[in-house]
Amino acid sequence: MNFKFKPLLNITCLVSLSLALFSCSDDDTPTTDTRSETSYRPYHLVIGSSPTGESETYVQGASLEELNDPNKTFTFSGFGREIPSTRTARVYTSNDGETVYNLNYGGGDIAKYDYISGQTYNLQLTTDVQAVMGTLYPRWTKIDDNYAMLHNVTTENIYEDPTDETSAYLRTEATVTLARVDLNTMTILENNSFDFPYNEDESSEGIHTFRIDAPVITNGKMYYGVAKRFYDALTGENGTMVYDNVETLVVDYPSLDNETTITSTLAQGSTNGYRTPVAHKDENGDTYQLITNGDASIMKISNGAYDTAYGSFNIKSLLGHNAEANTGWFYVGNGIGYVPVLNTDLGDNASSNWDVVRVDVYNKTAVKMNVPLDLWLRQYQWASVIDGKLYMALASLGGEGKVYIFDPSSTSADGFTTGATLQTGTTDASYIGLF
Repeated sequence: MNFKFKPLLNITCLVSLSLALFSCSDDDTPTTDTRSETSYRPYHLVIGSSPTGESETYVQGASLEELNDPNKTFTFSGFGREIPSTRTARVYTSNDGETVYNLNYGGGDIAKYDYISGQTYNLQLTTDVQAVMGTLYPRWTKIDDNYAMLHNVTTENIYEDPTDETSAYLRTEATVTLARVDLNTMTILENNSFDFPYNEDESSEGIHTFRIDAPVITNGKMYYGVAKRFYDALTGENGTMVYDNVETLVVDYPSLDNETTITSTLAQGSTNGYRTPVAHKDENGDTYQLITNGDASIMKISNGAYDTAYGSFNIKSLLGHNAEANTGWFYVGNGIGYVPVLNTDLGDNASSNWDVVRVDVYNKTAVKMNVPLDLWLRQYQWASVIDGKLYMALASLGGEGKVYIFDPSSTSADGFTTGATLQTGTTDASYIGLF
């Protein structure tokens, strides 16, 4: 099965809100932007996310000077622009920080905001994507300053007699839907839907792909991380998936055609991540991909295949405890990145037992940073590389924290400084990114 839709340009709706700005402030009067166009790059602190349930998401802007200032305090208590989302918002920004993009996960739309100042954001465009994606719950990834990718997977259990689920179970089919978004106009460009290339042996056992995410583009190919699931035909339920490999979906970009996969048995787990970048292309054009359901480890993709010579960089083995890195990671450059890692000896995803680990993917070293906070990073989405350093908004769940500025040139566990103080404002809120 392989079919396409025509671009749905007419589903984009221009929304003029110059006189109707929403925030926690009582003053909804538009604010005049007096910033210097040559020297100012705004950044955006985003808060939301609770391990105990769904939550609202709020954003506010900040200057680099404010982020670096240890005497500055940011709070979301009665302050911040709410970004509408049925569940926690999926946020990106333009490279200059002047525009914020959001996927209303569960609402089936994407939106574009112009940043004015403080907590003031003008909603410019919103687009309903449910018709193209076939769901209110697609995921998305910003590719560059011009385009983003929407993606979704739907599954169907196939039986020998399609009208009788008591007949012999054959396999579970997974259908992938992809769509490219023009971020300037918030319209759908290329879109495609196809059967995920399934493995005959895995299919007969009920193993199937149920999620893809976090694509990376190199040499005209787009590489999507993959999560699999096991369907137990005897119980009619999805059982516990035990991975014996890793897999990545590959399609041509931007045509979104010629789907295929690459696999490796040198590591085991999913590669799709969770709201956070999972794979990064380095300065040499190679891609380093985090395994996000299994032991914390990193694989290398080179020349369109998993690099067998590189093997698997097992982060867990260097930490001295059981660990998963099931969200994603942030790449700074020259092989150095920082990974949110869960200490599974101390708790599950809902616990505040997360660390930030500095990794060197070239030399396969890992150092747990001395961040003295009770971190819950399951939904942490973004960190910003500024002047060669990584800026993260880190706070204890429901408590206070700091802007952490990690220096990739330092191999020390104390290789960072701190800037502004961050307050959460509620008992179970958490910062989910500095954009």
